[in-house]
Amino acid sequence: MIARLILFVLLLLLGAIPASAHLTPNSEVRLDFGRSFVAAEIVIPTSEISYALGLSLPAETGPLPAPLDATLRAYLAPRFAVRAPDGRPWRVTLTGLSIVNDGAAPDLHVTADLHPPAGAPTRSFDLAYSAVIDRISNHFVMVVSRLDFAAGRLADEPQIIGGLQGNDRTIRVDRGPGSAMRGFGSAIRLGMHHIAEGHDHLLFLFALLLPAPLIAAGRRWAGYGGVRLTARRLTAVVTAFTIGHSLTLLGGAFLGWKLPAQPVEVLIAVSILVSAIHALRPLFAGREMFVAGGFGLVHGLAFATLIGHFGLEPLQKAQAILGFNLGIEIVQLGVVAAVLPGLLLLARTRAYQPFRIGAASFAAIAACAWIVERVLATENPVGRLIDTGLGHAPWLLAAFTLLAVVAWWSERGRRTGPPTAALG
Repeated sequence: MIARLILFVLLLLLGAIPASAHLTPNSEVRLDFGRSFVAAEIVIPTSEISYALGLSLPAETGPLPAPLDATLRAYLAPRFAVRAPDGRPWRVTLTGLSIVNDGAAPDLHVTADLHPPAGAPTRSFDLAYSAVIDRISNHFVMVVSRLDFAAGRLADEPQIIGGLQGNDRTIRVDRGPGSAMRGFGSAIRLGMHHIAEGHDHLLFLFALLLPAPLIAAGRRWAGYGGVRLTARRLTAVVTAFTIGHSLTLLGGAFLGWKLPAQPVEVLIAVSILVSAIHALRPLFAGREMFVAGGFGLVHGLAFATLIGHFGLEPLQKAQAILGFNLGIEIVQLGVVAAVLPGLLLLARTRAYQPFRIGAASFAAIAACAWIVERVLATENPVGRLIDTGLGHAPWLLAAFTLLAVVAWWSERGRRTGPPTAALG
């Protein structure tokens, strides 16, 4: 009993470890809670189930051979059951068995859908599970909650519910009352956090904003174009970027659109480089909204990596995506609102040309550093330094605003029109 308590406390302390970092040789039952059903993923070390059943399981990732799949289903099905609080059984369907080898040790992954009887709650039930622990008495099974939209849990950070071992093979799962608004609010916070911590997304947006107050004259940026022109361009850029990333976000959620993470991250860095070059010399003057929309599609593919945590059912996914997008827009509009006053003031002065060139050059250097990092899949000192600097973005914004006010004030008395020194 003491050894079991020690093991359980140790697992509680390690509860913040992502579910992908499986604690072998123990098993896990991971639960995702929807409105009308619960999805389960059972992770069993192949070494343990092989020993328990006297079978030889493959170490290679992939589906199991048909005879072995049938044998394991026949063993697992009667050892995994769910009952409503009033005793009525849930319908448990094993939907897939496969071997997953993450480089540490191979595990058997079993997926299942759990459907309650009519009128029974989906957030309160008794889970009975005895696979492996009916053959190996000291084997431990950790039961965790992963996705729970109604409780506001969208990220892949398991929350421990309890443990099973020996003769203790049943556990009461009670998630308490849930609310769609809690999930919606959590999605908003997740979107805000994701874009606020995404230095590359914000730097791309800032690089596109740099030439917004200027008029293009051939292959050069000329003088200040006025408040209306600036406002029109900013609105177009932000709207197009929003439409772009929203389309791929929806495609990832409902149509399964996806690309490997590495090329997406490289393309995001390329989008920053292109925008930085445009801020130095016009590449697509007057067409910024189309470029923002096109690159928004790419950025949306990066946002779509979180789609798996946005709900089990279409309604939950739609609510969560709406909230996530709203969170992104809150931060984006906040950035634009914070940058706009300084941008309008500084663009009227001689100081804007050197500032624009310096800021665009910084964005280009950051983009190149990130491209190298993401192509080679290794950090470099330049990239780390840039990330550290961008971590102080509020202070950089304050310094930019102060610079704009000082530059505008110093020229206020002698400016008679758009400064010719803004040419670049």
